[in-house]
Amino acid sequence: MTEKPKQLRGIAVRDKLVGIATDLFYDNGVRAIGVDEVVRRAGMAKASLYRWFPTKDDLVLAVLQQRDDRFWARWDQTASRHADARAELDAQLAWIQDVATREGYRGCAFVNTAAEFSNAQSEQIRQRCAEHEHELARRLRALTTRLGVPDGDRLADQLHLAIVGAFAVGGIYPTGGPAIRLRALAEDLLDGRQARSVGN
Repeated sequence: MTEKPKQLRGIAVRDKLVGIATDLFYDNGVRAIGVDEVVRRAGMAKASLYRWFPTKDDLVLAVLQQRDDRFWARWDQTASRHADARAELDAQLAWIQDVATREGYRGCAFVNTAAEFSNAQSEQIRQRCAEHEHELARRLRALTTRLGVPDGDRLADQLHLAIVGAFAVGGIYPTGGPAIRLRALAEDLLDGRQARSVGN
């Protein structure tokens, strides 16, 4: 006699809904997937979803929060292994490059989601996506400050553009593409700045 699957309760219900929505939104687009499809895939009643997420926007924000938490947990884990700023930067770019060039990658979830909404449709969702980018900018500035290179803020902006660009083209090419040169591009930017610093 086979046992019945254990019925999920409490936070486990929320986690399952967010996990399923994360995959569906990323693969198909947020606006293409309704809550009916999310609960169907979850095998739950719609009331279970609305208990945790009164609106679809609430579910989208929960998905973005989970993605944000995981991204920065990976960043922090990488940072904890490298006391030297240049070694840390290279290590951060290494895993980002791996993500952007993996098979099946479809681009940055934050950029993709923001592109689906105008401010009139959901200012809150667009703002949440922007917060992720603001945090990336802040962390890159902290790294370039530690590097002690001339015009560190400008370098941070260049690195930011390179990362977002890698994520964008990584979502277009089946594998690899120009995103495989992210680390090399950062090396070129750093070497050029250090050469100018020595020359001065």
